[in-house]
Amino acid sequence: MKNIVTLLLLVSALAFSSCDLELKPYNAIPEDEALQTPQDFANMRVGLYSPLKGMNGGGYYSAMDIQCDNFNAVEGFSNNYGDFYRWQFNSSNSTVEAIYGNYYGLIARANYILYWADKINYRENENFTEEDVEAVDIILGECYFIRAYCHFGLAQYFCDDYEAATADAPNSGVALVTKYEKPTSDNTKYIGRSTLNETFDQIEKDLDMASLYITNEGTVGDAYINAATIDAFSARVALARDDYETAAELATALINSGTYALCGKKADLDKMWTDDSSSEIIWMLPILSADELGPATGEPYLPQKDGGIVDYIPTKSLLELFNTLKDTRINVYFKAYTLATTTSHSGKIRLFNKYPEQTDVWKRLGGNESYRWITQPKVFRIAEMYLIAAEAYAQMDKLESGSYYLMALESKRITGQSASKVFSTRTELMDELKLERRREMCLEGTRLFDLKRWHLGVNRGATQQDNLCDRPGSTTTTALKKAYDDYHMTWPIPQSEINANPQMVQNKGY
Repeated sequence: MKNIVTLLLLVSALAFSSCDLELKPYNAIPEDEALQTPQDFANMRVGLYSPLKGMNGGGYYSAMDIQCDNFNAVEGFSNNYGDFYRWQFNSSNSTVEAIYGNYYGLIARANYILYWADKINYRENENFTEEDVEAVDIILGECYFIRAYCHFGLAQYFCDDYEAATADAPNSGVALVTKYEKPTSDNTKYIGRSTLNETFDQIEKDLDMASLYITNEGTVGDAYINAATIDAFSARVALARDDYETAAELATALINSGTYALCGKKADLDKMWTDDSSSEIIWMLPILSADELGPATGEPYLPQKDGGIVDYIPTKSLLELFNTLKDTRINVYFKAYTLATTTSHSGKIRLFNKYPEQTDVWKRLGGNESYRWITQPKVFRIAEMYLIAAEAYAQMDKLESGSYYLMALESKRITGQSASKVFSTRTELMDELKLERRREMCLEGTRLFDLKRWHLGVNRGATQQDNLCDRPGSTTTTALKKAYDDYHMTWPIPQSEINANPQMVQNKGY
């Protein structure tokens, strides 16, 4: 599978936007440079974590939220992510190619480390002390975790939602790359797609392997993969596979561990998103220097200077989910602003401010203009575990348990919300869960996947002010409505991969 092995990997920790891609080939990793010493493995470990910062923000978050129902493009916008906003993206789209290639590039890095660990038999190698062996064990666990993480990301973007009835269909999954091989020009040796069941089986197998190597318990805001990270990710995977018992068990275990606590005060929510400090954070990727910067996730939603325009503003349909309640998040995730467009339309609106201009990262690195809108990526938060538990219990018709976890979260976020409310039907509980998940997880890389899992389409709904928006009323902009079975709900396999690999099968519609 030549193109998956050599597909494009982004420079600068994979931080990108659809109009700002600087690419280099994955095979920049020297194929003949063996990993022989403990320090070699430690050096390669850096290459496992650095790309994850780009995969948790930037285009990975924005492309899907802009495709869905949370934002409207502003009149005169830069057209950044415009193809996704208008649902006109195709298999040659640069963001599609980058996300696909970056996942496989990172899988190749993990496989490269696993290959050399086995080849040199590090456990019996005289160059490795007992302490060195323990350190490499952890790195191998991280490799298995990251391989699972990337295969899962690929399945979420490039496969249909998991349904047991269709999960054994040929080519319904992703191409599973589970060993390191040198690139070859013989395209008869390239692998094709698995079934979706095979994809999820491999993800779960890799997570089991990660658990064998990584046993250290997590603490709040850990920078490295630990047992809590594995459990949080496993809960997310289980929910996506409709394995509700496992999802509920893992999520509630993390909640009941007492290690992570929901915050409710505005000041505490501000600290989470501005200062990267919160009792809710399970795994956060640190940014300690300018060389480690992730993507400026907030840039499309906030002005370059006071009085400036932005690319995207929240839809009224999103804001109304907060405005009708005494929701603490309304003044954390959003801020008031008077927007004037290039054609002199103006209005008092709210901007999206979850990734603010001046964050702790910006301050620590000297307040450089280039470091704005960047936060340390929070890959897993305990709030998501409450949502997973609530949804899993709801799907199992355990309404009391599902209500408990949903209302425990809402009562921390919404003033006056009762924590003791119990929903009387699964439909009522799921309806509220869907609203709360949209509120809580906005622009955190889940919206498209949530809609697919719930078999819902996209309806952008009302705008904050029509004449501030690009081509208001058009069915490709503010009036966009798409059914669940629209083929764009699942992204295309990049055309470069289709051209290079005769075994690869394209998704329907492309």
